[in-house]
Amino acid sequence: MVAAATRKKNRTVLQAGDFKARALAVMRKVHDTGEEVTVTSHGRPLVRIVALRAEGEPVGYGCMRGTFELLVPEDRAPGASPRAWGTLREWDEAQTR
Repeated sequence: MVAAATRKKNRTVLQAGDFKARALAVMRKVHDTGEEVTVTSHGRPLVRIVALRAEGEPVGYGCMRGTFELLVPEDRAPGASPRAWGTLREWDEAQTR
């Protein structure tokens, strides 16, 4: 994110001055990744920036389901069929949601 940022247990810590200079980029990254950012002043935490998610908005495994369109018929798409991949139980569960 920023040279002065440090990471602690899946959370980025950013000095207030660095946040001020890059606020919009930081907020977009928090929204896109879901990673929390703590803003500090003189080493003390001031605020924590957390992404807001709409209720029921999918997060994590399977959240991209239904967000793309094949440009060729599925039977003509290159590559192996999903059954040949040795699909995981989680994949099958995601298909039924």
